[in-house]
Amino acid sequence: MRSLFFVLDMLCLLPIAIARPFIGVLLWDWIAFENPHRIVWGFGVDWPWGWATFGVTLVGWMLSREKKQLPVNPTTLLMVAFLIGITINMPFALAHWDGEYAGWLRTVKMFAFFLITAALLTDKRRIDALLWMIAISIGYWIVDQGGASVLTLGHHTASGPPDSMIADNNIFAAALLVLLPMLNYLRLQAANRIVRYGVTFVMVLSFLTTVASYSRGAFLGIIAVGIVMWWRGRNKLIGVLVLAAAAVAVVLFMPESWFARMHTIDHYHHDASAEGRLYIWRVAWLLALHHPLTGAGFHATIYRDVVNTVVPGGMTLAIHGIWFQVLGQQGFPVFFVWVALSVVAWFNGRQLTRLARGRPELRWADDLGRMVQVSVVAYAVTGTFLPIAYWDIYFTVLVAVQMALVLVRRQLADEAAGQRSERRRKAAWTRDDILALPAPGRLAARSLPRTQAAP
Repeated sequence: MRSLFFVLDMLCLLPIAIARPFIGVLLWDWIAFENPHRIVWGFGVDWPWGWATFGVTLVGWMLSREKKQLPVNPTTLLMVAFLIGITINMPFALAHWDGEYAGWLRTVKMFAFFLITAALLTDKRRIDALLWMIAISIGYWIVDQGGASVLTLGHHTASGPPDSMIADNNIFAAALLVLLPMLNYLRLQAANRIVRYGVTFVMVLSFLTTVASYSRGAFLGIIAVGIVMWWRGRNKLIGVLVLAAAAVAVVLFMPESWFARMHTIDHYHHDASAEGRLYIWRVAWLLALHHPLTGAGFHATIYRDVVNTVVPGGMTLAIHGIWFQVLGQQGFPVFFVWVALSVVAWFNGRQLTRLARGRPELRWADDLGRMVQVSVVAYAVTGTFLPIAYWDIYFTVLVAVQMALVLVRRQLADEAAGQRSERRRKAAWTRDDILALPAPGRLAARSLPRTQAAP
């Protein structure tokens, strides 16, 4: 029955996405982030809902009255360069064709949709709707997994939607840390008190869920996010109190098994998981040195014949770490393009705060700029230990922030143009103005330069 309701829901929403392509963007994010088709049973589970949403949104965008031109800005240009780079690299990959093609197609689909999303983010209302959809999609799993962790007093290990990019407990925790600053932005923008309290509750539960993931990388990410959020926050005293309350909550909430797990960070040389990460980082680095322009391809290190080219007889493992993942798989040129996306996002946040300074009507941009910098730090720290280099949640946030900066600049440019036009109007006499003056005044006005004739 649940599957039937879900299928009927999708069959109603997909035609709406053709008529209103931005609805298709929100629908795509719902399918990609919450994975609702994975929590039903029956015939609707394995249908290609992602491809269906991609197709109807693209058709709707082409047929609608929306602007068809892709926005040109640093983020979209870097994404296009990234797509071109991985496409050029594909024929030179050492990885097996089936794995290489599947990884390439999945990544191209995601980044192509990011560009469509950028084209359809034409106002603040749409940007907020996109962020709300991300929050609601992941918020479902925060309540589900966080609630289970609270009820079991931390003994339940929180994980994400099954068969999704964030199914693993470590990646799920990273998603929560990237989302946490965006939740704070939505809390700051909410006009309704009940909505603010609701978002605050989800933020607290998100923190507890992250802790309950038992992820050591997330533990380091929590420390980094806490420091940066305090630094970029408005009230430093409240920030200190919140951090202190969070630390007390961890001590009171989590069982001894959690502390034992976190304590292994001090002894990573004796931990098989940490040793495996260090080993595969070395393999990825050697692959990048041997193939600096093209890399070895998606999933290269899970094939023994590829690993043997640099470490004969070595183990085959997935690369757990975004930096070495892109470097080993795609080579140095694509790696620098990929890093530039996060660098641009950091400076986009800085630009938003600078442009909004002293302007109450742009306080939303100030809040968004501060919070995206926290998300970038969360991704950089947690991603160091995880294979999330091509991660849809993070790059969707980067697109939203870039388009927010475009909107703010456009608004300020329109205001400046209006002010210049008003000054020119006041600074110059028109023929009707001169004729309306008494005769002596007309003679005096004609004898003055136009820019000095105004009283």
